Amino acid sequence: MFPQRPFTLAGPRVRLEPLSPEHAEGLWAVADDEVFARLPYDRPPTVPAMREWICAASSRQAVRLPFAVLVGQEVAGTTSYWYPDEVRRQVEIGSTWLGRAWWGTGVNRAAKRLLLEHAFTELGCEKVVFRTDPENTRSQQALHRLGAVRHGLVRRDWPRGDGTWRDSVYYSILRSEWTAH
Repeated sequence: MFPQRPFTLAGPRVRLEPLSPEHAEGLWAVADDEVFARLPYDRPPTVPAMREWICAASSRQAVRLPFAVLVGQEVAGTTSYWYPDEVRRQVEIGSTWLGRAWWGTGVNRAAKRLLLEHAFTELGCEKVVFRTDPENTRSQQALHRLGAVRHGLVRRDWPRGDGTWRDSVYYSILRSEWTAH
């Protein structure tokens, strides 16, 4: 289901290109503790640590396809396709985070719309799944605005680096909902 080679998606507002160590400095510059407050992993504390984080994200080729989110030449954040499932013809969009300067600007929506369109038209998906922290109301509101339907809460869904567990709220968009959107 995932393409065998990296690809770039571009729209009028954002460009998604394969995440690489060259994005580390820009990505680290937009990351801060508030950006990472609702994520199940810690903020890389240095540019070299961000490079390691990028290499780790990129090494999971069978389950993850990470992108840098760019606005013009600036790195605004990152997002990924996760867990391609050819039997159920679905993929998850997640690990999306943007620097605070990009919050509320429509960049997140534009990036997700590029990924959704690609998932339904190029990957042949019937469903795209999302999950978010139950306390991340901003993310949940953004998913509602995209047309995603809330499925419910999954308890102890994602292990955090500190040994605790995060619950997740699951959402999805079906192909028929996307084409009618």
